[in-house]
Amino acid sequence: MIFLPELPPSPGNPAAGHRMIGRYPVHAPKQEQKARRIVSGLFDRVIVFAGLVALTFFLPRLMPGDPVELLLSADVVRALTPDEIEKLRRQFGLGGSWFEQFIHYLTTLAKGDLGFSLRHARPVLNLLLHAVPWTALLILGAMPVYFLLGLWTGIVSGEQPHSARDRIVTGAMILVASIPPFAAAIFLLLGFGVIWPILPISGAEPLFPPASSMGRVAAILRHAILPAAALALHEVARFFFLARGEAVILSARPFILNARARGLRGWRLHLHYYGRNILPMALARMSDSITTLFGAVFFVEVVFSYPGIGSLIYNAMLERDYILLQGAMLGLALVVLSLNWILDALVTRLVARG
Repeated sequence: MIFLPELPPSPGNPAAGHRMIGRYPVHAPKQEQKARRIVSGLFDRVIVFAGLVALTFFLPRLMPGDPVELLLSADVVRALTPDEIEKLRRQFGLGGSWFEQFIHYLTTLAKGDLGFSLRHARPVLNLLLHAVPWTALLILGAMPVYFLLGLWTGIVSGEQPHSARDRIVTGAMILVASIPPFAAAIFLLLGFGVIWPILPISGAEPLFPPASSMGRVAAILRHAILPAAALALHEVARFFFLARGEAVILSARPFILNARARGLRGWRLHLHYYGRNILPMALARMSDSITTLFGAVFFVEVVFSYPGIGSLIYNAMLERDYILLQGAMLGLALVVLSLNWILDALVTRLVARG
C-alpha cells in the first residue's frame, strides 16, 4: 500500500477530491458506506452472541452428571429426602424441564444477573470481575511482544529473502509455530522454574505479598512473565510469516529500491517504508489473533495455576457448576466479540483513508 496525494478540487477536473493511479481515479468510500460496514459488523456480532447464549446453556447440560449428582456423591453429604433434593436442584437452576430452565435463564440474563455460584458462595459477576483483570494482564502483556517481535523479525527476514539470515529465522519460527500453547507453557515452566529457577511458576502473586505497593506490583509482574511469554510464543509466528511475505513483495517495489539507492538503511527503512505499509494488514489479523489468544490462555492458566478466567472455566467444568460456566463463557465471549469489532472498525477506517 502506497500513500498517494489527492487532487485538489476543480470544476473542470472530474476526478477532483479522489486519489489517482496514473490517469485513473480511485474513488474513496463514502462515510455512509464506512458507517454501514461498522454497524453491520456490530449486528453480526450481536447475532453470534445470541447463538452463544443458547450454546452456553445447552452444552454444559450434555455433559454426564450435574452439580446435584456431584454433590450427592460426596461422603460428607447426608442422605436427603426427595423434596430436599428437588429444592437443591432449583437452587442450582436445574428445576423443571430444559425449556423452563432456558426461559428462566434468559429472564435473569435480561436483568443483567449472571446468577449465583453455590460452589463459591458468591455471585458469578463478582467472580468474573476478580478473574478478568488477571487474564487481561497476561493478554495485554503478550500482545505488544508478539506483535512487534513478529513484525520486526518478519521485515528483517523478508528484506533479503533466501539469505542465510532468512533461512535461520524462518526455520526457528516454523519450530515455534509447531509448539502448542500448553507445551510451550510446560517448557517455560521446566526451563525457568525448575532447571533454572529464576521466575515463579504458579499463582499471580506471592503467598505473602510485599508490604509496599511497588513491591507488590513488581511481584505480580514477575508472576506474569512466564504465562505471558507462553502466549506470545503461540502467536509470534503468525505475524512473522505475515510480515515476511509482505516484506518480500515490498522489497521489489520501486519506492523501496529508490529508498535504498538514497542510502536509507536500518530502522528508518523498516519503520517508515516497510512498517507503514504492513501495519494495516497486521492490524486486520489482530482480530483473529485475539480469538485464538483467549483460547490459548485457557491452557496456559491451567498449567501455571493462574487465577484468571481460564482457570475459572476449568474448575467450573470439573465441578459441573453450570451457572458459573455459563456466566464465564458469556463474559469471555462478550470481551472477545467487542475487541474483535473495535479492531475491525479501526481497520475499516485505515483502509478507507488509504
